[in-house]
Amino acid sequence: MLDVESSDVTAEIRMAVLGEWVPPQLASVLVLQRAEEPETHVVLAGWTDRGRGAEPLGDGFDFALSAVARQWAGWVCEPLWHDTLAVAMAKRSHLLAYREVPCQEVLKQSVICSQSTTHESWRMTVQRVFDDVLHEREQAVETFDVAMTLVGAGYGIAIAPAARLASYLHRGVAVRPLAGAPTIVMAYLLRRNASLSDTQARFARRARLVS
Repeated sequence: MLDVESSDVTAEIRMAVLGEWVPPQLASVLVLQRAEEPETHVVLAGWTDRGRGAEPLGDGFDFALSAVARQWAGWVCEPLWHDTLAVAMAKRSHLLAYREVPCQEVLKQSVICSQSTTHESWRMTVQRVFDDVLHEREQAVETFDVAMTLVGAGYGIAIAPAARLASYLHRGVAVRPLAGAPTIVMAYLLRRNASLSDTQARFARRARLVS
């Protein structure tokens, strides 16, 4: 757990971040929270074990942030942040000639995917965009980081939310939008199905304001 707030505490927000990736918008939420309500203590707990997100959190948490839509008894799952799908490729790829990569060009490539993102909602959207034939071109590796390492080395391409690919641009990876791709949900906010305290309601409002 990481304490990300100040010492003058009158209230507390406890959030669990589920999964191996943290959306960049979370940092913006924390900056806004600290600027507008510095007296509130914020505690983050990061869980990278995929199995731990299958069951509802205990009483010690007010919110959870997840890349997967979760159906927890007694909790509300709200789409929070959206993104568009993009294609990651090596910086010397011929696909860089396209401002937006056509789907038919993707199907000519070796597509690398990660098992760690299998249950994230955008993966299902990707399959629908390609009429469920993309899996015939996919090679699976364990983690997204390994997938992007192979992409940067020129072993194939990958499809993912643009924001998720941004941090790999310094690792030999280039990114282009996927032509005709729908908007996808990148992160969900989970909260208890009960009245929020004023402090919790303000935190949730700040999260919704960030895009």
